Amino acid sequence: MQCSACGMSYGVFHSCVAPILPAEEAAAVPEGIAAIYYLRLAFNIARWDDLAIRSASRDPQALLYGMVFSMISAAIVFLVTALPGMLARQGATAGTIFWGLLLGLLFVWVYMGAIAFIQFGFCHLMARWFLGATGTFFGVMRPLLLGWFVNGLVLIPVVGALASAVAWTLVLMMVFEEVDGIGRLQAFLLAAGINAFFLVLLYTLPQ
Repeated sequence: MQCSACGMSYGVFHSCVAPILPAEEAAAVPEGIAAIYYLRLAFNIARWDDLAIRSASRDPQALLYGMVFSMISAAIVFLVTALPGMLARQGATAGTIFWGLLLGLLFVWVYMGAIAFIQFGFCHLMARWFLGATGTFFGVMRPLLLGWFVNGLVLIPVVGALASAVAWTLVLMMVFEEVDGIGRLQAFLLAAGINAFFLVLLYTLPQ
């Protein structure tokens, strides 16, 4: 016989190694297109809901929705910041604006995707090597991609950059605490240090 929970084959007796989850965490995710469900999950992650973080970390579909949501968030930030300058440029035509936006979006998606992938991976490796983390890379990536939209706070006048940095640091902290199983102070120091490093990298490299 084979256990449906952990997949192990057994004879008469079996000691299951699958984790026992609360009913809320064990609930099945919606089938088919479930954008509203994952949008709510993303907002709950941004509110530091530990249940939402753990649920997303085990949900393979959360990776795809997280990628889509983060791409939309990055596109909005790019359009709000770049479009006024393009429209004000002397001699700009509909064609030049269209191609400028298209190429700019492609660059932003590739550039920010690479930064995010390296940041997530570096944080996770540091947590595993030095802090005894027990999670997986995809386990931390899923809720982080869903919660990435908090970086859109950068659009707030005057305090936007600080607000987005603080919000993203707290999301990082909660995800690494809940998914990688490290202490809150350790998670905060790791998130703050790595986030500060990548912010410096992001704003000092040639754009």
